[in-house]
Amino acid sequence: MTTENISYGTYTAMTVTNLQSLAIDTTDPFAGWQSARVDNQTTTKAIDFEVQILLSTAATAPANDKTVYVYLVPWMYDGGTWTPMANFSTTTRPTGNEGTASMSDPNSMKFAAGIPYLITSQPLDAHFTVAALCAALFWK
Repeated sequence: MTTENISYGTYTAMTVTNLQSLAIDTTDPFAGWQSARVDNQTTTKAIDFEVQILLSTAATAPANDKTVYVYLVPWMYDGGTWTPMANFSTTTRPTGNEGTASMSDPNSMKFAAGIPYLITSQPLDAHFTVAALCAALFWK
């Protein structure tokens, strides 16, 4: 018989310094933000990650569909190179480094959360686990 225990690692805050300053973009490709890739091969070696989203919004009225969309891009490591398992549907691939990103169609990414953004200066919160989003990848 095996006893399994949940063990939590150290909390890591992702850098989103310029995320809050991105303006609404209604042209294709759309402006977005990509966080840094989390390396699970060195010290962490976790079987899952919990992701907590805590965003502040600008002191301006929400526009268009009044939603913040969050996607996950799984990465595979072949022992020497990390490769994204999704694309931005542009000529630019995800880089694994935090910064702005241009996306035409996020359908190859894993949809993580749609967070309603209904009023000015609304704090946005959401939560998901990586394993739950990527389960289809593991069981094929």
